[in-house]
Amino acid sequence: MQLFHGTRQRFDKFDVAYKGTGEAGNIAASWFTDNFKGASNHALFKNRNPGLPLVYRCELKAGAIIADHRLPLGEQPDIAARLRDGLPVSISSQLSEGRDWHALCEPQYRTYRGSMLYVGNRHVDSDEMIRLYLNCGIQGVYDWEGMFTDSYLHGTTTVIFDTSVVDIIDSIEYGSDGWHSWLSEYREKNGVLERKQEIQQAQAHRG
Repeated sequence: MQLFHGTRQRFDKFDVAYKGTGEAGNIAASWFTDNFKGASNHALFKNRNPGLPLVYRCELKAGAIIADHRLPLGEQPDIAARLRDGLPVSISSQLSEGRDWHALCEPQYRTYRGSMLYVGNRHVDSDEMIRLYLNCGIQGVYDWEGMFTDSYLHGTTTVIFDTSVVDIIDSIEYGSDGWHSWLSEYREKNGVLERKQEIQQAQAHRG
């Protein structure tokens, strides 16, 4: 699986210790998109660090365990088995069979006059979700943001919690021949889609 990461920082490996320093995301993960254009947009317009933009082209190592938030658990049986074996029973017993399975929740109870009463479900927050995923041996998530993915990324986001599974293949500097080549390749493949998006955006502004 090929991934792209836009930044202005130079480094040899990814490290979740620097979460939130490139933009505003504050989860213990490194963020990637699945196309060069989205990563270059992040490097050019969103990254807050000094220096020239660049994009790291990366690959996941063979055997990396990545959950897919787009798919029902029935279509990713290894992930389903890991969750059912590794999550606390109070959470695994609440797993949905539909596409919203990753909205992890846990039932809450309180004592009233010597009895335990169910008072509803508590939704697991992002930090706890990551800890739970790692406990299950899940190293990252494809389509982490779902429908809330920023449009400038031109595709889905993948977040990696265990960055040892990411290999940096090369870095593509802003203004280099490689940068222009990757951008041209993206535009050639996606030109029709981009033109449709531009028309829709123009119509939205006029409306």
